[in-house]
Amino acid sequence: MFQVEISNQQTFIDIDENYLINVVTTVCEKEKVSSASINLAFLDDPSIRVLNSQYLDHDYETDVLSFLLECRPPDNISEQEATELRGFGKEIEGDVIVSAEMAQNCANEYGWKPHEELVLYIIHGILHLLGYDDLSYDEKTLMRKKEKEYLSMFNLSPKYRSDDLELDPKRTDTLEK
Repeated sequence: MFQVEISNQQTFIDIDENYLINVVTTVCEKEKVSSASINLAFLDDPSIRVLNSQYLDHDYETDVLSFLLECRPPDNISEQEATELRGFGKEIEGDVIVSAEMAQNCANEYGWKPHEELVLYIIHGILHLLGYDDLSYDEKTLMRKKEKEYLSMFNLSPKYRSDDLELDPKRTDTLEK
């Protein structure tokens, strides 16, 4: 039903693969995704900068990149289901690429542990794969609500800037290509 592969190419944060697989599967289950094949990759800032430049034409580091490789929507879905749970019934395949180095640095800035910041990035990336975005105020508000909901399932409470709905280029430049 849900397949998660992990590639760890960094040395900043210890990766608990089972815990992070649980994070991915929990979000997919709660969003009622039918099936998913997701690759999680953990990199350093220079490596994610290369990918951000290559695929999004942004020449700077970012926290997380999401690449939806394939999405098969369900045959029958109500408008309400599609609005409330963007993953509802979908079969998805995608990559979520995370800068563990940025997670370590931002965790200090936002006052929580690096692995907690990493979980936020993963949830954010998965939400992008499911069709959520943060390009408008309303969409970003919905995305923040979903992040908080899923983080709370792991007894985490996100630490955001007080003006979080304004763009923080280090932490919210997470677009899918």
